Amino acid sequence: MKFIGKKIFLFVGALHLMSCNDPESQYLSGYSHADFIYLSHAASEKVEALLVSKGERVEKGQPLVKMEGYTSQNALRIAEKNYQAEKALLTNLESGERPDELSIIYAQLERARSAARLAKNHLERYQKLYATKVISAAELENAQEDLTQKKSHVDELSRQLKVKQLPSRQSQIDNQSARVESARLQWDKAVWDSEQSMIVAPVGARVHDIIYRQGERAAAGQPVISLLPPENIKIRIYIPEKRLATVQVGMKVRIWLDGREEPVSGHINYINPQAEYSPPVIYSTHRREKLIFMAEAVPDKAQAQYINIGQPARVEIVSNE
Repeated sequence: MKFIGKKIFLFVGALHLMSCNDPESQYLSGYSHADFIYLSHAASEKVEALLVSKGERVEKGQPLVKMEGYTSQNALRIAEKNYQAEKALLTNLESGERPDELSIIYAQLERARSAARLAKNHLERYQKLYATKVISAAELENAQEDLTQKKSHVDELSRQLKVKQLPSRQSQIDNQSARVESARLQWDKAVWDSEQSMIVAPVGARVHDIIYRQGERAAAGQPVISLLPPENIKIRIYIPEKRLATVQVGMKVRIWLDGREEPVSGHINYINPQAEYSPPVIYSTHRREKLIFMAEAVPDKAQAQYINIGQPARVEIVSNE
């Protein structure tokens, strides 16, 4: 029994040494994936024109898709007219009555002054007649009362003219100023909405997929086109639990791809803190670890163009220089 146990111990030890000398043990298995950018439109509109093709490389700010803009353009015109109307009302409140309206009051005031002068002359004649006992005291009082009324009318029109020449009360002006500002903000929003009918590239990237074609109506918020920037390409790898302590974020890596002799350089940028079990796709006789941690390696941007999405990869951890 001792001899058999010794043979088993030696056999297990030999397997361990073989696995340590296995050149594949320095690699971590994985595959490439990416974080796509999905571009959509805020409203439910038809695709009016596609300005790029699938697979085409585009620059930041380049127009990609033109959406139908009738709704946004109509809203823009309404907002502009409303803003102009509110501004005109504010100007009217600040400047007082219009000249034509003031001219009417001027004419009424002039007639009132003329009537007051006639009443004054009439009273002066009645005073002389009353002194010679030609008219009665009642007729003199009537003439005096008529002059008083004519003067009051002149005074009333003078005050009306002064009020009409003044702007409205400050509270009314402040309220209208707020309405003008609100209308301006609505106009700015309408301008921005109309500009969104053109979908542009937020970054330099490659057109990954065109989801809606010309003439199709995309629901509000639904992706119309997707982009793949090179910096969004990543290699997803799985670190055995025993090697986790030797791998840290920021470490440099070499990424070996099928069909490419030279590796692609990169670095580890994320390690999942939660463990998971080995998926069957990376299970092999050389790697029987059950407990693993998912990590992501980011290839250098200049070399990311050589990586296709879903491509198997081997990643080698290298020490930082």
